[in-house]
Amino acid sequence: MIQRLWKLSAILAILSLLTSCSGLAAPSAEDSPLRVEFSSWWGDYTLIIAQERGLFDKYGVDVELVYYEVYYNSLADLAAGQLDGGLYNLGDALNVSRHTEVSLLAVYDDGGPNTVVVTPGIQRISDLKGKRLGVPLGSSYELFITQMLETGGLSPSDVTLFDYDPAEVPDALGDSLDAGFTWEPYTTEALTKGNLVLFASSPQELLFPDVIAFRREVAENRPDDIRAFLKAWFEAVEFREQNPQAARQIIADYFGVPVREIEASSPVKILGLDENLALYTASETNAVSPIQRVAKINADFLVRIGTLTEYPEFIEMFNADYLR
Repeated sequence: MIQRLWKLSAILAILSLLTSCSGLAAPSAEDSPLRVEFSSWWGDYTLIIAQERGLFDKYGVDVELVYYEVYYNSLADLAAGQLDGGLYNLGDALNVSRHTEVSLLAVYDDGGPNTVVVTPGIQRISDLKGKRLGVPLGSSYELFITQMLETGGLSPSDVTLFDYDPAEVPDALGDSLDAGFTWEPYTTEALTKGNLVLFASSPQELLFPDVIAFRREVAENRPDDIRAFLKAWFEAVEFREQNPQAARQIIADYFGVPVREIEASSPVKILGLDENLALYTASETNAVSPIQRVAKINADFLVRIGTLTEYPEFIEMFNADYLR
């Protein structure tokens, strides 16, 4: 089964690599394809639908899909100009903005449900005191852990945190970990091994969404191509919603696998154009848009733990003009 490869938030080692690579490549020429990263993740598959159905051609933009089996390798390439854009977790995009200015053009999915799974002996959050807990360190996912611990009267200093890929958590439980942050399909994998879900995000919560990010230089120099890209993207979203089985077949054909290996459905919520316009539009009573508020929550935490050294310019980062 093609599963979500870890959308690893930028850890300090990767960030140092970004810095060293930031001058390796010249900006893309205006007539070259937009090089766009994606990986094996439910929300990312919209890119495949747009390409395979000829939607980029329909709107007059040349797009080159760049697949990363290991998602986090793409962070350095985006910072270095090897990529024009990609599909990233919001926290990762904020971290990359330390090394290259980025425009976050749309929220393409809600990031899916997040969970903390534990060994059977742990029944309450307070039972985590003194335990070993795995989470991507240096990422905004640490915020999820901090919030969970606070509900049980604990702080991060009450547990021992280890840097873990969520995909590795099910096998590590009961061995090198007592608890771990993860998501589907790894939550279900952990449960089949006899472990428990201790804490889960609310389906209504939009704290760690995935975003379409482009280097700002590319967005500003090629605004027509960016708008065409987004038109094709949101038409592909509509196709996925209206033709789920046909979309599933297109994804399977692209990867060269039987259709049964592609999930028939997912708890991940894919967002359309109208939802993005609502997220990117400030209300009459609040000058800050909803997506800027979410980004500020993530940035506050990343600054606090030292992954970010300063706040990005959110008004420039979230430019709703490209959606219109």
